[in-house]
Amino acid sequence: MRPAEIDDLAYNVSGLLQETVGGTRNYEWDLSEMVLDQDLRARNLVGVVRLLRVNRGILATGEASSDVVLECSRCLIYAEKRIQAPFEEEFRPSVDVSSGAPVDVVEEGESEEDYFTITPNHMLDLGEAVRQAILVNIPFSTVCRPDCAGLCPNCGADLNIVNCDCVREPADGRLAALGALLDQLENKGDTTNGRTT
Repeated sequence: MRPAEIDDLAYNVSGLLQETVGGTRNYEWDLSEMVLDQDLRARNLVGVVRLLRVNRGILATGEASSDVVLECSRCLIYAEKRIQAPFEEEFRPSVDVSSGAPVDVVEEGESEEDYFTITPNHMLDLGEAVRQAILVNIPFSTVCRPDCAGLCPNCGADLNIVNCDCVREPADGRLAALGALLDQLENKGDTTNGRTT
């Protein structure tokens, strides 16, 4: 496995563009790292893609899988999570593969954001499509482990490590009645346990 370079996810599709609709190519990749954002990187990136010749260009369908270090929404520590990122994107040529003449790829009612462009030398670069797919599939809220206890809202102690002596109060006043009911149930359970022990 090696670090990502600029051409790692770029494929020459001149041959595929000259084929009839339905022609395909299949590729796999295995990269050590990809920059997703200023402070976010994907590591151990593996993926597959199927390039399918369609009327206006090439349809790229595949899936990327990578490790991304994310902040736990409960305790705020950083933990590595495996992200699965399926994608399907259309790529259109900027020049005619036979004549080399420029091609107007934007059709009426479309914008340039609806597809990716194949370079004039017929290189299809999956890098941006894969980057976007991983970012879109990162969960909005993530936890370091399913039973993460989080931080104490009063003193900020990591409840996975220590048990603080803070009195737990509902964060929302509208839940105060529910909190009182839970306290009653806990006290009733303690009393019952005391009698039977």
